[in-house]
Amino acid sequence: MAKVGRNHPCPCGSGKKYKLCCLPKDEAKAAEAADARPRPTTASIARELLRKIDWDEDPLDQASNAVVDLIHAGKLDEAEKAARQLLVDHPDVVDGHDRLGMVCEARGDKKQAALHYRNALAFIERHLEDYEQASLDYFRERADKLDPPSAP
Repeated sequence: MAKVGRNHPCPCGSGKKYKLCCLPKDEAKAAEAADARPRPTTASIARELLRKIDWDEDPLDQASNAVVDLIHAGKLDEAEKAARQLLVDHPDVVDGHDRLGMVCEARGDKKQAALHYRNALAFIERHLEDYEQASLDYFRERADKLDPPSAP
């Protein structure tokens, strides 16, 4: 439907100009509808901004996600090789240890997976300023679930 100009005849058929007839009612309805729409929250704005980031630009993210994709595809030898390369290329992040743990877990080697998760835990403990407590808790829980510590 074409937009009615302010000085055009009102579409209601009154014969008056639109601005002197139905325009005020239509503007009020539009304002009411706008007020009824949910306002964006801080979280929804943040999600929208995160969606706009081109994550593929970061080589670390690409390499780390590639290991996960290889694991999901069942290509565990390739995944292990890629995870070990992560350790070489990005020694300043925990991803390599984490991904090696994931590879071992996918192979069913719980003790070896726990060892890699404990390596991740030790890495984080050496770099506490870069990580949150949740990361420590996650790797500790993963390792302890796969290979419970011996009781004294």
